[in-house]
Amino acid sequence: MQVKDINSCPTKSVRELDRQLLYKMRETESNALARFDDLNVDVGESVWAYLQPAAKAALEKAIRDRGIRLFINSAYRTIAQQLILYNQYKTGRCGIEIAAPPGGSNHQSGLAIDIEDPEGWLPYLERYGWQWLGNSDRVHFDFVGNGIQDIRALAIEAFQKLWNENNSTHFLKVDGVYGPMTEAHLNSAPAEGFAKGGKVDDIISSSKLRVLFLTQPIMEGEDIRMLQQALKKAEIDVAIDGFFGPATDLAVRKFQGLHSLAVDGKVGPGTRSKLGI
Repeated sequence: MQVKDINSCPTKSVRELDRQLLYKMRETESNALARFDDLNVDVGESVWAYLQPAAKAALEKAIRDRGIRLFINSAYRTIAQQLILYNQYKTGRCGIEIAAPPGGSNHQSGLAIDIEDPEGWLPYLERYGWQWLGNSDRVHFDFVGNGIQDIRALAIEAFQKLWNENNSTHFLKVDGVYGPMTEAHLNSAPAEGFAKGGKVDDIISSSKLRVLFLTQPIMEGEDIRMLQQALKKAEIDVAIDGFFGPATDLAVRKFQGLHSLAVDGKVGPGTRSKLGI
């Protein structure tokens, strides 16, 4: 399956291609990104736990100061993942209201994270150079401290090199520019990865599927977006925004009542099974 043919909403469909892109980036610039899943964090199954080294060091200090685990729903995002989101945005799918083209998102810089409980983490992250976007994107923080570099062109070069290694014709110019030809070839790239190309080790989610329910502060993340999409598919009206607020709680309870499940608003194994997630 090619990237352009992906109809599912989660970006994990390109996981194997991602591993090749990250490997190729590391070949070119070995110290551009550092894994941070060795910190006191919990990452979702679609998350690539990579940041620039300076951003990781600052994150480690913030986590140390607060003394609790940080739940991260998005960090480094490959250009393949970003293209999926961009395609969804252009076609009005999956509740994506805005998405930058590949190379245009801060998530490709290794300097951005989306987290749970952003207000609680705000003073700790700001202390070490992380900037909150506020209500415009309340889960999002950008690292703006010292020791950073712009690596977005490196990610595009990685794809261009990987494409050329696997195609004897239709070569791409390796210039780090995301132009029409690079976009067309990325759309036609195999989601399962190319025949040739090394791969980084996968990052395994640090938790089992969590039980979703209404909490304070509210839960947020890709798994909640998937829940909302499944509820929509089941003809339950709910906004697809990735936040488990009161409206999502009511939607879950309505679904549970219609399917003879315990009406408790908790999305555990039984409700997940009925929803197909």
